[in-house]
Amino acid sequence: DERFLEGRRRHIFEEHAAIAALGQRRASVLIIGAGFIGVEWATELQHFFPGLRLTIVDALPQCLGPLPATAAAYCSRYMGERGIRQIYSLKFSADGDFHSRIGLPGGPDRSYVCVGVKASNYFLPEEVLSERGPGGGGWILMDM
Repeated sequence: DERFLEGRRRHIFEEHAAIAALGQRRASVLIIGAGFIGVEWATELQHFFPGLRLTIVDALPQCLGPLPATAAAYCSRYMGERGIRQIYSLKFSADGDFHSRIGLPGGPDRSYVCVGVKASNYFLPEEVLSERGPGGGGWILMDM
């Protein structure tokens, strides 16, 4: 039960042990969604569990969705150099045909869904948020 600190701590240890076991047997892991959460998760898994065979997939034509193309190119290159397979412009489907198309005919050993995450800045006053920008605005303004 993650409502309590001990339950959350137990879940973290259990997940770590499960991922470590997957890494030991060079298991395949599919990350669905190549926004900033999916990219971060893929690169963290590769760094701490280098035995995993990682694939990241997204329906958009590049990682990091609305972020600048230079950021997407940098992250794509970084993931490629570390052996993370990237598949773009392909919407995820749970059927076997999808898994065959991405080179995982029996399906992955483990999947993580990292889609639908948005910044939670709705509580900030409007004067600190942009009127324009990716996604229609609402970005935190910075004085640089």
